[in-house]
Amino acid sequence: MSATDTRTNDPEAGLAPARLSTILRTKPTIAVLRICVLAVIVVIFLGSAGIRDEAGSAAPALLVCAVVYAFGSLVISTRGEGSSVPGRGLTLALDVALVTAWVLATGGGDSEFWTLYLIVIVAVALRFGIVETVGVALGLAIVNAVELALGDGMLTLRLYRPILLLVAGFAVGVLSLQRVDQRQKRAEMEAIAESTARQLGRERAEVERLRRVDLARTEFLGVAAHELRTPLAAILGVLTTLKDHGAALDDVVRIELIEGAEGQAERLTRLVEDLLTVSRIQDGVLRLDVSPVGAGDLIADAARASGTRDRLRTEIELDGPVVCDADAIVRVLTNLFDNARKYSPADSPIVVEVMAQERRVRFEVRDAGRGVAEADREAIFERFRRADDSGAPGAGLGLYISRGLVRAHGGELEVGDDPEAGASFSFWLPVVSPGEHEVPIPSAAELDAFESDVSQVTVPTAPAV
Repeated sequence: MSATDTRTNDPEAGLAPARLSTILRTKPTIAVLRICVLAVIVVIFLGSAGIRDEAGSAAPALLVCAVVYAFGSLVISTRGEGSSVPGRGLTLALDVALVTAWVLATGGGDSEFWTLYLIVIVAVALRFGIVETVGVALGLAIVNAVELALGDGMLTLRLYRPILLLVAGFAVGVLSLQRVDQRQKRAEMEAIAESTARQLGRERAEVERLRRVDLARTEFLGVAAHELRTPLAAILGVLTTLKDHGAALDDVVRIELIEGAEGQAERLTRLVEDLLTVSRIQDGVLRLDVSPVGAGDLIADAARASGTRDRLRTEIELDGPVVCDADAIVRVLTNLFDNARKYSPADSPIVVEVMAQERRVRFEVRDAGRGVAEADREAIFERFRRADDSGAPGAGLGLYISRGLVRAHGGELEVGDDPEAGASFSFWLPVVSPGEHEVPIPSAAELDAFESDVSQVTVPTAPAV
C-alpha cells in the first residue's frame, strides 16, 4: 500500500502528534454543526403547518431523539478524548439513520429534507478520506433512489438527486484529500525547518568551538614562546660569557654562572614538562602508576621541591598510606606550596592537613595571604590565567595542571577561604587499588557519578579539557 493510500484510508493516523490536536478539533465542530442543523429543522418544522400536517406521528419523537443525540455528542466532544475510527463510524451511522428516518417521516421521496444528506457528506469529508466520503455518498444516493422509487417522485428527481449526491461526495472528497495532503506537507516542511535549525545550531556551536580552540592555540603559543625565551636567554648569556671571558673569571664567579645556568635549565625543564602535561590533559587521558605511598613522604618531597620546608605546618590524621601516582600528587602539592609561598607573607606558616573521609583521602593547603576573590575561583584553574597583579613569576599553568592531575585520579581540586585568613586549596582522592591505569580526565559535572562508586579508577570519558 502506498503512502497516498494510507493517507486516504485514515488521514489522521499518519500525522505527527503535534498535528493531532488540529484533527481532533473537528469533533466538537461537527457536534456544533449537528446542533445548528437540528435547530434549523426544528424552526422549519414548528413554523410550517404544511410540513407538520404531512409529517407522520413519529416526527416529534425523532426530533426529541435527535436533540438528545446532538447535545450528548457535544458533551462527549468537550472531554478532549481522541476520535477513534469505530467511534466516528458509529456517529456516522447514527447521523445517516436519523436523517433517513426524518426524510421518511416527512414525505419520503417527496420530502424537501433530502438535502440533509449533503450535510452528512460534508461531515464525512471532515473526518474521513476521499474513499470513505465517496462510499457514503454512493450509499446515500442508493437510499435516496429507493425512497424516490417507493414514493411518487418524478423521474427527474429520481435521476438528479442521486447523481447530485454522488457528484457532491466526489467533490467534497477531493477537497478532503487536498486538505490532508496540505496538512501533511506543512508538517513535513515544519519538520525539515526544525531539523535544519538544529543542524545550523550544531554548526554554529562547532564554529564557536573551533574559534575558541584557535584562540587558545594562539594564546598557548604566545605564552609558551615568552616563557621559553627567558631561561633560554639566561642560559645563552652564561654560555657566551664563559666562552668569551671564561679564562679571566675566577672559580667562584664561574661556579655562580654555572649554577645560575643550571637553575635556568631546571626551570626550562619544568616548563617543558608542564607544556607536555598540558598537552596530555587536552588529549583527555593521562597514564597513572598508582601505588601506596605515605602522606608524609608526599608532603616532604613537595616541600623540598618548592623550598617551603621551613614554613610548613603538617597535620596528618590518616591511618595507612595514600594510593595514588606519587609523582603526580607531589607535583600537585608542589604547585600548591609554591603558590602559598608566593602569595603569603614570608614569615607566615603554610598549613597542610591530610585526613580520611570515608573512602577518600583529603588534602588541604592553607596560607595567610589575601586569598582568592570568589569571582576568580574558577578562572584561576584555566590555562595561563592568574588572579593577581603582583608580578610573581609563573606561566599560569600550575593550577590547571594540578586540577587535571587530581581529576585523573577521580578527585577534584577546589579553592575557598581559610576561616582565619588567606586561601584554602583542597583536593580529595578516592581509595583505589594499586596498579597502572590509563584514565580519562572527567569534567566537574561527571565527578558526581563517581561519588556512588569511588572504588573504581576509571571514570566516564569527558571532552578534552
